[in-house]
Amino acid sequence: MSLYLRDLAQRVLTVFLTTLGGMMAAATPFDVLTFGWVRALTVAASAAVLALVLGLVAKLTGTPDSAGIGQ
Repeated sequence: MSLYLRDLAQRVLTVFLTTLGGMMAAATPFDVLTFGWVRALTVAASAAVLALVLGLVAKLTGTPDSAGIGQ
């Protein structure tokens, strides 16, 4: 796997998990059975898609081995 793809996958996964974790932490009190999983997963997936788009744009504008803009 190329360095770019590894970096992109790591960024997308990190954004997804961080967003999902933030939404879980914001639910007071958190209850796995009543938590709005569909909404939380939709928001986390949307953030991950935006991170993916940003990483693809970075491929065109930045360093070829990085998924970050301006690196």
